[in-house]
Amino acid sequence: MMDAALTLTGITKTYPGVRALDDVSVSVERGKVHAVLGENGAGKSTLVGIAAGSVVPDSGTIGLGGEQFARIQPRAARERGLAIVYQIPALAPSLTVLDAVLLLLPESKRPKRRGAGEWLTRHFEKLGLRIDPAATISSLSLREAHLIEIAAALASEPSVLVLDEPTEALGPEETRWLFDRIEELLAQDVAIVYITHRIPEVVEIATDLTVLRDGKVVGRGVVADYTEDQIVELIVGRSLETTFPDKAANAPEDEPLLEVLELSGPGFSNISLSLLPGQIIGLAGVEGNGQREFLRALGGHGSTSGRMLVRGEEVSLRNPRSTTRAGVAFLPGDRIGKAMFGKMSVRENVMAPSIDEAMPTGFADRRREYRMTREAVDGLAVKTPTLETPVMALSGGSQQKVLLARARLGNPRVLLVEDPTQGVDAGARVEIYAFLRALADSGVAVVVLSTDAVELEGLCDRVIVFSRGQVQATLTGTDVTERAITGAAVLSTTGSVRTVDAVPSRKRRIPPALRGEVQAGVLVFLTIALGIATTFVSSAFVSPLNISQLLAGASVIILVGLAQLLVVMTGGIDLSVGSVIALSTVVISFFGQGGPGYFALGVALTIAVGLGVGLVNGLLVTRLSLPPVIATLVTSIAIVGVAQVLRPSPGGSATGDIMTAIGTTIGGVPLVLVVAVVVSVLIWFIIQRTGLGRGFRAAGSDPVKANRMGVSVPRMRLYAALAAGVLAALAGLVLYTRTGIGDANTGQALTLTSVTAIVIAGASIFGGSGSAIAVAAAGLLLQTITNALSYLGLSLSWQYWLQGAFVLIAAVIPMIARYRRRAREIE
Repeated sequence: MMDAALTLTGITKTYPGVRALDDVSVSVERGKVHAVLGENGAGKSTLVGIAAGSVVPDSGTIGLGGEQFARIQPRAARERGLAIVYQIPALAPSLTVLDAVLLLLPESKRPKRRGAGEWLTRHFEKLGLRIDPAATISSLSLREAHLIEIAAALASEPSVLVLDEPTEALGPEETRWLFDRIEELLAQDVAIVYITHRIPEVVEIATDLTVLRDGKVVGRGVVADYTEDQIVELIVGRSLETTFPDKAANAPEDEPLLEVLELSGPGFSNISLSLLPGQIIGLAGVEGNGQREFLRALGGHGSTSGRMLVRGEEVSLRNPRSTTRAGVAFLPGDRIGKAMFGKMSVRENVMAPSIDEAMPTGFADRRREYRMTREAVDGLAVKTPTLETPVMALSGGSQQKVLLARARLGNPRVLLVEDPTQGVDAGARVEIYAFLRALADSGVAVVVLSTDAVELEGLCDRVIVFSRGQVQATLTGTDVTERAITGAAVLSTTGSVRTVDAVPSRKRRIPPALRGEVQAGVLVFLTIALGIATTFVSSAFVSPLNISQLLAGASVIILVGLAQLLVVMTGGIDLSVGSVIALSTVVISFFGQGGPGYFALGVALTIAVGLGVGLVNGLLVTRLSLPPVIATLVTSIAIVGVAQVLRPSPGGSATGDIMTAIGTTIGGVPLVLVVAVVVSVLIWFIIQRTGLGRGFRAAGSDPVKANRMGVSVPRMRLYAALAAGVLAALAGLVLYTRTGIGDANTGQALTLTSVTAIVIAGASIFGGSGSAIAVAAAGLLLQTITNALSYLGLSLSWQYWLQGAFVLIAAVIPMIARYRRRAREIE
């Protein structure tokens, strides 16, 4: 214990109906690798989540950095030297690589923003990684995200490094790279917690081990005192006489079930092979050599040339529907991201591709669905409370079994499986291997892609090793060995172990941080074009008075748009901004008849009212966990009621002196517009250049990952609600400068206008992104549309037609961009 860098003592954690951890104690010593092992659901990830601060224990203590804690926050854990790499990378999708790394670093290790890009580039180069710091996390593969999180952990110079299934998404090359980094850390006396299902990795790098089963410690000690079989027996609680089922010999006279003739596509070229019924063939090679792209192409996911035949009939590879109709089933490795409906039930996931069979009359037949689902999962030992349990709540092994059950229900001729045991515990692996062999014995041809050479040796009748997009070697019979598979792969990529070239730097035409500014430029261009067209119809449009009114009106939309942007960016929506504007005009109207000092007091009170409304909204969302739509709708109704009580009818006209003062212009530009633009620039700077802005974007992009990154999501949402209330109050003050009267019915339509402004500005309504500068440009465009209608001789209905058209265009443009990006990836 004296040399312990991390101690977890008496940790207990209970979820509804499940005791995840029961009085678990672990001590991790400096300069050693401590493996924490167990099947999925044993409590490993919960234990390290408690150490990292993302999970709160019911009881027990955490010893870190010489201090003892009953619970610890993620940011505090990082500051005390703990870095963690999660099984599913905790990187908010909307952030850039640079922002994500900066957010992951403890404050004491974080470089200044100005030189952070060059610092990160040098750090990546030092580690042998070629990654574009300006790339967005959402554009990266799972492997790339893992490498970035590992690099961020290394940059934090940790005293304790927790690695949760770090090699599941990595190929042999990246795994070797990671082990080299681990050796360097051990030489620096760093303590490492290593969680994995790969027992050979434990034997290779770990010194100590702790084995969990059903939330309890069932074994601990020195790794050298155990054999691999003994470790597996501790994990699963029973003896495994055999891991892989016996292979079956095919009759030589069998006709090929699957034939691939000179198939070429992105990452591979001129591949030919044939597969007999009942055979299992494996695809191997160093990651990034085309085998993954080849497998996906067989499933209809990619642009290809060449031919594929099933039972002698040619199959179109243009889309997955064509291959599915031909009896080819593809199970991707990214189960939740690409194969399953995470929030839907086990039954719904199993039945998804067989819905027509389940409803032959066109109406739901729940009894038939249950019968078919039970038949599909029979013998697979799916661990689920009921068939209505959301599939996301299951362990990785059970999720994979649900996918296999879905495939079996479809009676496939050919089954393509990508990483069948990724994130799957030892016991479930045996069951999956048995299932695949039984499926092959029934006459199905199975193609398996795996980065585990031992898995390929034990399961496959034939293994095809890829190198640089072509077949390097074909191994059959007794030649299918781990040594032969690894040797063929390594010999074809000599000299590439030390540099992880599988992560290319991305050339981006527009850096993510500047996309909003490009959108703003487009909106300004449209505004100018509309202004010029209107001027040709009526030159009065450009009169000083009209331009002044237009700009003052735009400032209202800009401020209310900014209010909505901050809330939407953090993953919510504010339906109360229009009501806050109405209440603000009412409150300030009681101060419009006095002197400047009295009016200034009214301004302060109005802002305080907006702040109060924001506080109420924020607390309803963060403390009472009300959905933002419900919370802000409730406050909106209440605010309108208060405004009606204060001003049953419009009144409270401002004096001429007050109206003159607040209507001040600078070079013909209303002072209120200058204020709105300054506020826009300030918010843009906060969003793009500060830790608070990174927290806003992370919270809205993915709250769970943001929390693991050390972001307090409730705090971010509370701050956004407070800022929205203040900005809406400012918008109400600006509106009062135009009307000079308090009216409880004014400003209500601005809630919809605020949503329109952020959509046109290119902000994601799902949270995580948006540009304050683009919102300012959108506000100017929307007010120009409204102002120009009378000069163009058009009715007010055209305002809604034009706004709707712009919203539609704003929604379609990202879709086109995504399509073009995918097309470039295929090329």
